[in-house]
This record gives sequence, C-alpha cells and structure tokens, in this order.
Amino acid sequence: MVRKKDYFKLGLYIILGTGMLLAVVVILGAGRYFQTTFPLETYFDESVNGLSVGSPVKLRGVQVGRVAEINFVSNIYHDAKSPQSRYVYVRCEVNPDLFKEMTDDEFVEHVAREAKRGMRIRPTSLGLTGQLFLNTIYQDPKTNPPLPIDWTPEYAYIPSVPSTLSRVEEAVTTISKTLSSLRQEDLQSIIKDVKSIVGTIDDFMKTEGGREAGNRVLDILQSTRSILGRTDRLLADPAAETLIPHTASILSNVDRITSESADNIIKAAAETRAAIASFKQASQVLSKTLTDPRMDKAMAEIAPSLENISRASSDLAAAVTKVHTLINRLNGMAASQEANVRSIIEDTREVMQNVKELTDDAKRYPSGVIFGTPPSKPHPEGN
Repeated sequence: MVRKKDYFKLGLYIILGTGMLLAVVVILGAGRYFQTTFPLETYFDESVNGLSVGSPVKLRGVQVGRVAEINFVSNIYHDAKSPQSRYVYVRCEVNPDLFKEMTDDEFVEHVAREAKRGMRIRPTSLGLTGQLFLNTIYQDPKTNPPLPIDWTPEYAYIPSVPSTLSRVEEAVTTISKTLSSLRQEDLQSIIKDVKSIVGTIDDFMKTEGGREAGNRVLDILQSTRSILGRTDRLLADPAAETLIPHTASILSNVDRITSESADNIIKAAAETRAAIASFKQASQVLSKTLTDPRMDKAMAEIAPSLENISRASSDLAAAVTKVHTLINRLNGMAASQEANVRSIIEDTREVMQNVKELTDDAKRYPSGVIFGTPPSKPHPEGN
C-alpha cells in the first residue's frame, strides 16, 4: 500500500529533475539570449539554400558571429520596390568582444568605413555537405558594387557578393547561351577559317624565315627558362622570407599614410595647380610686355641714362679719392702741429685762470681793482 509520504517524495523528485533539466538547457543553449551582441544585416539576390539560423559568420577564417534571422526584405521593409523586395534578408549577431569594447554607434561607423573599402559578405559552402556559412572578405568596391536599395538599413550593413557556385552557374549559362546562338553555318565558317590559319602557319614555318622565327622563339624560351631559374633561386634564399613581409609592411604603411594624408595631398595639389596657373599667367603678361614695341623704345631711352649714370659714378669715385687725400693731409698737419696746439691750449687755460681770478677780485674789492691797493684796516684800541 502506497503511503502519503511516498507521493510527496515522488513529486519532489519530479520537481527537482525538471528544475535541473531547465538549468542545463539554460546553461548550454539559452544563455546566449542574455548576451549583448552587435546586430548586422545583409541582403542576397540569389538562393541561400544551405544557410540556416545558427550558421557561423566568419572574418578571414575566424568566427565572429552567427546567423540570427533569415527572411525576405518585403517582410522587413514594407516600402521596398518590386525588384528589391525579392532580396533575401539575413540578420547576424556579432560577438562584441572581438571589437575592443566598441559602442553600437562606433560599430556601425566602423562597418560603414570598411564597406567603402571593399568589405563584402559571400555565402560559402563548407564542403560537399551543402551547408553554407557567411564569409566576410574584401573585394574591389568598383567591380563589386552593393545591391541597389532604396531604404535605410536598421542595423550595420555590409553588402553581399554572389557565391562562387552562383558565379559558376552564371558563367555556364552565359557560355550555353553563346553556343546556342551560333548557327551551323557559323560553326562551319569558323572551322574553315581555323584550318586556313593553321595551313598558312604551316607553310610559313617550312620557309627559311619561318625556321629563323622558330629559332628565335626557342632562344626566347631558353632565356625565359634561365630567368625563371634565377628567380626560383632568389626566392629560395632565406633572406627572401624576411624581405617579402618587410615589403608588405612598408606598402601597408605607405597605404595608411596615403589614406590619412589624402586631404592634405589633394589640398597641396590644388594649391600647386593654382600656383602653376598664376605663374603661367605672369609669364604670359611678361612675354606680352617684352614683345610690346613701347618696351623697345623705353630700353633705347634708358641706355643713354645708364651711360650718364656710369660717367657720374666715375666722377664721384674721383671726387671721393680727392677728399680722402685732403683728409689725409689735414691729419698729417694736425699731427705735426700737435705740440704747438697743446702749448696754445695751456696758455689759453692760464689766461682764462687769470681772468677768473681778476673777476673774483673785482667782485670782492671793486675800488682796489680801479685805484690800487685797498686801505689799511683801522685799529680803535690804538687811539
């Protein structure tokens, strides 16, 4: 007989088992719903058979995210035009840990810059299984333009390029259409022309000129073989292993410097162009001025003036020489009469001293200066 405690234990085991199962599901798979990711979208104008939600997104072989949604553009952007509504819409989730803690806006700007430089997404097969993943590559943006769209993408947008299989199918289809457009008469005419060309070449090779041309071709092939042998030996040198990476690094630095200085280079080129135009204009004005008949007349009138200036310069030089000679003579005379001049100066100083003393006496004893010696001082106590 089952007791009530047994029912309680059974229910407790069921609850604990269900909780552990839910915890395992959350840890193994549902945890990604709580992760922060960068959304990324792209569009394809071809079949994406083999691509599914959860397929990896790789950048040069490194997985950077996963496919989160596959839909049609018409279901996401309702204002899409009829040809563009047939695009396949693919939204991806990118791991933010690989982008050095960028914000959402910085990630969008980074993807836009890289897309301008040629970043594209191509569906790539994993092998013979038929499964696809999205491979992020760099292509020439001129030969691989983005698909035409007339809406603003909601998330960061990377244009797509057709898959390799799609390109092969397109090439085979083009060749098939070209071959099917050829008629039987055209094929017979082409075969006839080919036979005629082959016969002409065979007849030419049997002549002396043909044999000489063949020998020259053999010499060229021998020289090419020798050059290829030298190139192979150079590439086999261990120094080439370091030279090639260094060259690639130098070219990368040159490309970076060029891209960073593009605005300055364009501005310098514009200024150089303007300077050349100004110089050309000045040259034209100068040439026009020199060819003007009035310039010849002015030069003829200037010539006599220049001759007069030259003669005046000669006369001025002679006058300067005479003045220099006179100054030398005056210096000589001053040097020879230096003692007399010094004596005259001493006598003059003594005369001036005497005049000063006479003036002082005149101030103190005016009558003595006029009438002679001053009167004797009276002595009252002697009376």
